[in-house]
Order: sequence, then structure tokens, then C-alpha cells
Amino acid sequence: MGSFRMALTDADKKWIAKQKVYFVATAPLDKDGHVNLSPKGYLSMQIVGDNRIILLDGRGSGCETISHLRENKRITIMMCAFDGPPRIMRLFGNGTVNEPGSTQFEELFQEHYAEEWDDPNKFKFVRSIIDIQVHLVGQSCGYAVPFMEYKSDRKTLVEHQSKNTKEKLDTSRVRDNTFSIDGIPSFLDGTSPGKAAAKRKASGIIQAIIPWVGGAAVGAGVAAAVFRNAAK
Repeated sequence: MGSFRMALTDADKKWIAKQKVYFVATAPLDKDGHVNLSPKGYLSMQIVGDNRIILLDGRGSGCETISHLRENKRITIMMCAFDGPPRIMRLFGNGTVNEPGSTQFEELFQEHYAEEWDDPNKFKFVRSIIDIQVHLVGQSCGYAVPFMEYKSDRKTLVEHQSKNTKEKLDTSRVRDNTFSIDGIPSFLDGTSPGKAAAKRKASGIIQAIIPWVGGAAVGAGVAAAVFRNAAK
């Protein structure tokens, strides 16, 4: 049977520290919005207290987690045992986003991540630190989770980001990290939701007009051909 407790135990913390992958779930307030679920690795989760964990958030092709947290703060972390005794653990909480340059980010980064991520090229991968206040810990059996063997972390994303220039990183942030897929702004530094929304609206209008313009052009061409044939 499942069980719940109000805080992490010492045994919980030891087990969490051994996990190589965890899953992050968030959702918008809108009932028609899309629930997001992301797998994470790189030992990016750190335990700060009995009711507090932090996540090192990396640059990616979307900003669902950040956008949802900016809107409503709700977040659930799930881990499951792929070796050893079966177990599933869920951490229910509220999260805040701390970006580089903020006091909160600098303090958390220096204490928990600097040793691994302070290299200037590797740091290009880092987007924020998500600070989570855990209010409920859930545990269940995990008997249906298969055994899987851990080989290593994938280095592709970090290596890819490390080769990018600041200009490319800034461009991709504006392009990919301004809105969630439901249109919720991320409010990440360097993004401008107002300007981006205006561009999206203009783009939508253009896309809507194109078929009409194309149809008119085809119609005009057909009419001209008819008149030419009639004049012969």
C-alpha cells in the first residue's frame, strides 16, 4: 500500500541521492492546458533540508516547467528504483525559479553546484535553479517498474551548449523559451512576452491571409487565360 509523510526522512535522502534519473511534472491552471512531464539526469537534484530540494535547470527546446511555475508554483517530482528493492517516491511541492545573477541563484549555485558546473563552457548549459518546498512525500511499491542498468549520463546536450556563442544562446532563448506551448510566458531574462506575442499575432494574421491571397492570384490567372482564349 502507498504511504504519505510530511517530510523526508534520513532514509529517503540516502535513497534519493542514489537515483540517476527523476521526472518533473507541472501543469497550467487552464483545464485545457497541457500537462508537462520531463526526465532529468546529471545528478542535478540536491537535498537542502527535510522539506526542501533544488534542481539545476538546463537550457532546452522548451520552457514548460518554468512557465508553469511562474503561473502557479505547483510541481511534483517522481523517482523509481530501477535496481535493488522496488520503490516509487513522489515529492509534492511548490517551486520558484532563480536565474543567474540573482542573490538566491548565486548562493545556491556556489554551495551545491559550483564544483561541477563552474567551468565557463559547461555553465552555458545552466538556465536556472528551481527551489522547491516539499509539503508531501508519497511512497508506493514500484513492483511494475522493470530492472534497468545505468551506464552513464549523456554528454551531448552540455557539449552542444558549450559550443554556442552568447548570441546564439540569446537567440534560441527568445525563440524557444519565451512561451510554453499553451502561451504562458516564462518571464526568463532576455525574453519579452509582449513583443513576442505581437509577432506571433502578426504571423498568425499573415498565415491566415496567405491562402486568400494565393486563391485570388490563382483566380486572376484563370480569368486572364479565359479572356485570352475568348479573344482568339
